[in-house]
Amino acid sequence: MFSEADLMYTGFIALLFAVSVAAGATVGRIIIGIARRITGKTKTTLDDKVLDAITTPLESFAFIVVFYFLIEFFPDLSAAATLVRTYVWAAIVVVATYMASEASGAVLRWYYGEGHKTSRIKIDLTLMPLIRRVSKIVIYFVGLTIALGAAGFDITGLLAVTSIAGIILGLASQETLGNIFAGMALQLDRPFRYGDYIRFATGEVARVRRVGLRSTMLEDLSHSTIIMSNSELAKQRITNLNHPDDELRMSFPVEVPIGTDLEALEAYLHREISANKFEGFVAEQKVGVFAERIRQNSIEILVSYSVRGFPNAGRIRDFANRRIIEFSSAAGKKRKK
Repeated sequence: MFSEADLMYTGFIALLFAVSVAAGATVGRIIIGIARRITGKTKTTLDDKVLDAITTPLESFAFIVVFYFLIEFFPDLSAAATLVRTYVWAAIVVVATYMASEASGAVLRWYYGEGHKTSRIKIDLTLMPLIRRVSKIVIYFVGLTIALGAAGFDITGLLAVTSIAGIILGLASQETLGNIFAGMALQLDRPFRYGDYIRFATGEVARVRRVGLRSTMLEDLSHSTIIMSNSELAKQRITNLNHPDDELRMSFPVEVPIGTDLEALEAYLHREISANKFEGFVAEQKVGVFAERIRQNSIEILVSYSVRGFPNAGRIRDFANRRIIEFSSAAGKKRKK
């Protein structure tokens, strides 16, 4: 059973703890209030977002400091003061780590929302989730390592155990790690951006929707979703149809009768497509008709045209095919006459 002195000792420490919580919250609010008056005069909203993010950890930081000084202030609490003194720096480092993580997150969210419009530093916005994950891991790893060292733990042994565990986990999940590193490489190298159309060596065309940690989400021309592992995608030979710009020179093969006037067909197609003013059609670039192969009763030709934006190419191709049918039909009727 606890003696009356022990109960009073514990109760007094609990009272100091409660006072410290209230005082920490009050001090934190005062500091934040003063800071808000200063940041309210600035043009940027970055400082406001950072302050919003660190309000809670700042109150916790103030509570730890107040509690430490209150414990040290009373000589009769020397035993509790010794215990608090042992772990106070570790607790401060943990709170500072959390504060740094939240502040960095606020900076990245600000840059993603509005900062990229005015900042001189240009970062691809699609990299923000990856940068946030990496920064969070690095901040917590460094902070918690320092905190454990401040608390008296043997960091060397801990790092050795962590390294061994990392090797074991790495060997057990090679495929998953391969996809993760491939996803990081795709996001850093930027062979394509979200919304770009890409063509595989097989001729399939798909639109990039999202690159995740393990897989990439694509959308084919029928608006179906394709999920491909990052490592598989990284090995593919890909043509980006949106870069270096949106202007493409598209072509498709057609067979026409052996007596077709190719120059007349070329002029006819360019005139008809230009007259219909298709979205994306580059009228300054002539429609081309090239004889590829001569067969017994037909000529295999290659029709080419320039278009801005891959989605516009299909409508022009369909229209050109229909005009070729009409041209060939009209030419055939003339020959019969």
